[in-house]
Amino acid sequence: MQIISIFAAVKSLQQIITPIAAEMRQFEAFFAQTLKADTDPMDGIMRYVLDSRGKRLRPILVLLSAKLFGEINEQTLRAATFAEMIHSATIIHDDVVDGDDRRRGQASVKAAFGNLSAVLAGDYLLARAMLLLAQPADLVIMQEMLRTTAAMSEGELMQSIVVDCVPQSEKTTQYLDIITRKTALLMRSCCVAGALSVGAIPEQVQQIADFGLHFGILFQLRDDLLDGENTEMAQALLPTYLNKTLKALEGFPPTETLQALRELTTFCAEREG
Repeated sequence: MQIISIFAAVKSLQQIITPIAAEMRQFEAFFAQTLKADTDPMDGIMRYVLDSRGKRLRPILVLLSAKLFGEINEQTLRAATFAEMIHSATIIHDDVVDGDDRRRGQASVKAAFGNLSAVLAGDYLLARAMLLLAQPADLVIMQEMLRTTAAMSEGELMQSIVVDCVPQSEKTTQYLDIITRKTALLMRSCCVAGALSVGAIPEQVQQIADFGLHFGILFQLRDDLLDGENTEMAQALLPTYLNKTLKALEGFPPTETLQALRELTTFCAEREG
């Protein structure tokens, strides 16, 4: 399916994030250090989580949003690590609930260590994430992230009990509500956290928040197409949210960071995995 043929060939993710390559290395080191546990059983699971890395889209959004408005700092790295830990925890718990034995091409934590260990590992990640932003200076970012974490749980529950008899006219609204809660709000909060960490003004925070929300919906629409779920609605909505995501970036000064966000949007819409 051709969606955005007006764009040139999509760059790889590593090419896109060149403006924050050094900061991503800092993030990876900080993330690895934060995941270390005091006991061998939990530390073994955390090493497995670290090795089972995904695209790191959420920390990438934190770092790019911060760099759009200022200089990445320690608070930015804490926020990026919090976001990836929350994401990892929800994946681990989801695999237990859904009974999934494969994740990112290898055994899920649930399959590798068992249900009990997976649930406890997810809980450990959530607790360590909250400790990470427990400093008074991080309170606003913590509140933003925790509101989103609660909404993610609501979205997952909504998806599990979705009613098939909902009128056709309401299905798209219901679908968007679910994917907004389960996926898009965390992307939005990543952008907000990055902007807040460098002292962006409220108008800037709101604009990058709008971008993050549309980006998150776009990401989930593409995910559903790749997974063969809700394909009719996802295919119909994808061009609309591609345009909304790109439009949200209008008005920012032209910089390498802004171009990276545009290219990340294209990557998100066209990715094959």
